[in-house]
Amino acid sequence: MYSRLQKIFQNNFKYPEELLKEKILLAEEIKLNYGDYFFKNEEFRYLIKKYEEAIWEANHLLETFKSYAECFKCTVIEGKGCCKAGLENEASVAIVLLNLFLEKNIPRTREFPGKCFFVGERGCRIFARPSLCREFFCKRLLNGFTQEEYVKISQAIAEELTLQDLLVRYIKKELQFLTGDFWFEIDLTGY
Repeated sequence: MYSRLQKIFQNNFKYPEELLKEKILLAEEIKLNYGDYFFKNEEFRYLIKKYEEAIWEANHLLETFKSYAECFKCTVIEGKGCCKAGLENEASVAIVLLNLFLEKNIPRTREFPGKCFFVGERGCRIFARPSLCREFFCKRLLNGFTQEEYVKISQAIAEELTLQDLLVRYIKKELQFLTGDFWFEIDLTGY
């Protein structure tokens, strides 16, 4: 794994998805080598289950309040929006790894040129998402929410991101214990 991390740090990538693909390979390697270890731990299983439930709840609210439809319309149909090419690199190795632990597919191709690698016809194509993608609401979206809707969404996302943070810290601590390496790089975003 060290050689792959070294490659990530030393490489100048031509296309944004090249860095993402390196992160995916590293996350797959971690899951292959240590996935069983993590799932044997009751605390980890509890946290990952609660995290998945929190994502489903936040997703349900975002869909109910038409956030996903509005983001897709703005980004893909109108050609504006926040989800531009390169934004996919907000997905750290840890975020990719969480998706793999949750048995969620990681897209291998970009659907819309010039847009985030993860943008698809139904919105974001990854399940566990970077905090930036969960916390940011543009003025257009904010104007579309009632105060009550915004409070509900904010609370659901706060729960999700709190669990995400706990899991990432837990994974880093365990990997450091298992490998003896310092795993700060697991948060690598590429910016």
